[in-house]
Amino acid sequence: MSSRLPSNKLIVYLILISFTVGCTTMQPVPATDTQSLANQLEVGDKIKITLLDNSDVAFKVSAVSAEGISGDGVLVAYSDIQHVQVREFSTGKTVSLVAGIVGVLAIVGSSVESDLGWRANRD
Repeated sequence: MSSRLPSNKLIVYLILISFTVGCTTMQPVPATDTQSLANQLEVGDKIKITLLDNSDVAFKVSAVSAEGISGDGVLVAYSDIQHVQVREFSTGKTVSLVAGIVGVLAIVGSSVESDLGWRANRD
């Protein structure tokens, strides 16, 4: 006899996939000059820099200096930067993630409950 309950492995995969969405989002850093860019970044920020050649560099900021932004052993000069994005907490993604997990657990819970009721009624 086959069970209609989702496997535990499937549930774990669904939850892990939902965590890859995360609770953060990349936000552009509006800057008109190097000083305004430097003032908006802090040590510890996780950033993605698009360079003038359209390549991307991503790292956790370890220093913001007059020369540029550095992290993970890399120094990116302001003159090489096209634009910068910083990772920020996203309330919308967090609410969606929690709602999704609660929804999956509710479906699994009701499936288990109905299966248990069916088995109890059969005995």
